[in-house]
Parts: sequence; C-alpha cells; structure tokens
Amino acid sequence: MNISKPSQEQLSKLIKYFQDRQFVDAEKLAVSITKEFPEHQFAWKVLGVLFIQVGRLNESLNANQKSVELNPMDSEAHYNLGVILKSLDRSNEAEASYKQAIKLKPDYAEAHSNLGNTLQELGRLDE
Repeated sequence: MNISKPSQEQLSKLIKYFQDRQFVDAEKLAVSITKEFPEHQFAWKVLGVLFIQVGRLNESLNANQKSVELNPMDSEAHYNLGVILKSLDRSNEAEASYKQAIKLKPDYAEAHSNLGNTLQELGRLDE
C-alpha cells in the first residue's frame, strides 16, 4: 500500500481545474490521484462533487462513500454524501448524513438547511 500522498502541486492543480469548471481535466487528475494514492481522501471528495456537477449520480455516490470511509471526521464529506443521497431520492439516508455533518460541525449552515428541507419533504415538520 502506498502511504505517500499527492504533491501540493497536484492538489492545487486539481482545485484550480474544478474551480475553473474544467471538469474533464479535473476528473482525469482526480482519477489519477485516486489510483496512485487510493487512501488519500481529498481526490475522492473532489470526484464526488465533480460527478454531481456533471450528472453522474451513481459514480458520485461511490466517490462520496469512499471519501466518508477514508475520513469519517470530515463534515463536508458527510454533507456531500447527503446531497447525492437526496438527489437519488434516498432521503432517510440523506438525513443521517446531514445529521452527522452537523454533529461534526454544529454551525454547518448548509447542512442545517438541507436537513430542514429533507425533514419537511419527509413530512416531519415538528423536527
């Protein structure tokens, strides 16, 4: 198992590609990083969000699940997983992911908002 990690240059380039909406380049680099450094969470997290952006929901789910698995203390990873679960009409699972994100980061406004919307859609207005 390769316990090294990608260079800061690789990670910076990945962020830049994503921010510039150069999704093809971002995907190629992220996949390359996940192959070379399969235990490094960041590229998995980027792939999860990237695949949501381009409508590849099942691939997004897989990448987001891997991201959470590799770093269960990452509130953003749990939030991202909630977003894709909600997109796949898996609201009960999305609720659990949003709650975990909030547990890890109590002031996570987006997670609170999405949790509220999810509970509303589930008909649980009192919560």
